[in-house]
Formats: sequence, structure tokens, C-alpha cells
Amino acid sequence: MFGQWIKWDTPTGTVRAAFTTKFSAPHGNGNLGLHVNDEAAGVIENRQVIVRQMELSLENSVWAEQVHGNHVEQVTTLDSGRGASDYETAVKGTDALVTTDSNVLMMMLFADCVPLVFCDPRTGTIANAHAGWRGTVANIVEATLTKMEQAGADRSSIQMVIGPSIRECCYEVDGPVLEAIDRLQLEESPYTKKGNGKAMLSLQKTNAMLAERSGVGDVLDTGICTNCQAADYFSYRHGDHGGRFASLIVKESLDVDF
Repeated sequence: MFGQWIKWDTPTGTVRAAFTTKFSAPHGNGNLGLHVNDEAAGVIENRQVIVRQMELSLENSVWAEQVHGNHVEQVTTLDSGRGASDYETAVKGTDALVTTDSNVLMMMLFADCVPLVFCDPRTGTIANAHAGWRGTVANIVEATLTKMEQAGADRSSIQMVIGPSIRECCYEVDGPVLEAIDRLQLEESPYTKKGNGKAMLSLQKTNAMLAERSGVGDVLDTGICTNCQAADYFSYRHGDHGGRFASLIVKESLDVDF
């Protein structure tokens, strides 16, 4: 149900983050996406299983209408419950969420795109971002860091974790994507060219280099390829068009055992 937990201790509470896997669920194999062709009631049951494992309720969670962009929103306890039980109330047109509040469980959905979770252990400011190739070339990393700074974070102390996602071994792209990557003018190429005008791209390396360029304190990588490990994670390219797993991050001010 959960991969390895990531934990930070901050002055304002303990931060925990994780990436869900496929699991024996009330509905199907653990799809958490309401925007795919699936039964809403079953998806909500699956979501409830996840939050109960964290000793929270679905009303503590905040979900976004992910649009493959670079828009970031700061959320608070007043946003709790948005998108939790219906897609219409999700935070509109947003691919990253930031908060400084406790017990706000920020959720993002994936099936090959790159999950990015952020924490500033000095201030307790946290973020959760969705980086497809479009969001990556639009530098959602920098947009997220800017919003975190506006909330009081120090980017030099921020840690970014790259979650399970399709990797260079499996992610073939064509000319328009490569041209967009080249415009980022990275220190080294994040892709390996093939003989057919295409290339194998690492969005993980791309986002890591953008983070380092932006002054992030540290970048960690789970190293998991969703296509290679499609038995455990939903992968669109592997054929999982109707399923999504989640990245999640929350700051818990109380002592809670996960």
C-alpha cells in the first residue's frame, strides 16, 4: 500500500511522505483517481483506506485538478476536503500544492509522471508536485520553490524527493519534447539519442538538475521505474489507463504511529 516512508522532524511537527502502490483494495487494485473511467464510489473507498492507515480522515486531504502545467497553490486547513470525494471541488488548474499547516494531507496522482515532494525541515513548509514532461519543461520545480519561499521557507534547506515514475530505460520521446528539453540549457543532457530521431529521456535527471540550479539543499531519488515495476505501480505506458497511484505528504503535529 505504501512504499518506504520518508520522515522529517521540523520545529512545527513531524513531516511524513510516501508513494502508494497497488494494493488489495475495496475496489479494484487500489486506483485513487476520480478523473479516470472508474466507479467513483469505489475510488472513494480506496482513498478512505489510505487515509485511515495514517490515522487521518478523507476530510483532511486536499487534491488538485492536475493539468500538466506549472501552477502552484498554497493551501491551508480551510481547503481540507477539496477534491477528496468529488473531482469538481479539487484545486483547479494546479500541479503543485504548498502548505505550512499541520494535518493537511496533500495528494497528487500519477501513472508514469514524476512525483516531487519537498520539505524545509527548518520551517516545516512542505509541498507536493506533479511533473509530467510539460510541467518539467515549464519548470514546476522553480515555481514550487518560489511558492515555498513566499510561505517562509529557505530554499537552501529544502529537500526534494523524486518518486516512482517512468525512467530513461522505458521513456522514449520525440523531437518536440527534446527541443523543449534543450531550451532548458541544462548542464548536461538528460537523454540518450537513438538512431530514429527519438531519444530515451530521464525526467528525473531533468528535474534534479533544475532543482540544483535553483539552489535546493538536497535531492533524493527513489530510483523506481513505474513501467519496469508495473506490478506495483500504475503505468500508463504499460497499459494502466484507468488507474492512478498517489504521492502524499503531511505535517503531523501530534505523535502518530504510521
